[in-house]
Amino acid sequence: MEVKDFKSTISQFEPEVLTRECLYRDYVHALPEAVRYAEYINAISSDYVNSDHIAIMGSGNWGYSLNPEKSFRPFCEKSDIDVVIICPETFHEVWEELRDYHRSKYYMLNRYQRLALKRNGENVYSGFITPKWIPNKASPTRFQYDINTNNYSNESVGYRQVNMMFFKNQTEAIDYYVRGFRLAKRAIRDGL
Repeated sequence: MEVKDFKSTISQFEPEVLTRECLYRDYVHALPEAVRYAEYINAISSDYVNSDHIAIMGSGNWGYSLNPEKSFRPFCEKSDIDVVIICPETFHEVWEELRDYHRSKYYMLNRYQRLALKRNGENVYSGFITPKWIPNKASPTRFQYDINTNNYSNESVGYRQVNMMFFKNQTEAIDYYVRGFRLAKRAIRDGL
């Protein structure tokens, strides 16, 4: 799909329709063969057995960045792989570990770390979290996240960096990407 076709699709369809279609398709741009995509997702789901749904989103899904500041840049060798995991249990586990860390260390945090904590708190409020936010790299949750993302950065995805976000539920996952499609739609309408 050419970028003009991608922009046309965004302009023609409602953001929620686009998000649902992308979240639940059986292939993605990074893995266009349904069998290979299913194998990749199944490997991740074996590590997150309580998840409700797992998908590649971002430019690895639809082929272009939604970020207007990146001028709808095409998915390329430098692109990363964004994995969405809808899993209330893991969402809450990571949230609790992050909260425990900050409860015990808050007054030792510098200004930058406190701003990052505030931003992460806003993201948790919006229904998503990642173990990357746990400052303690020796944390078992953070350590396992790093191992898993390293394992998923394999031949299937061209050894690209893998990032995983855990969502509280389907509603929050859809809402997150709907915002991205809305911003892209507005940028297209404004001539970007």
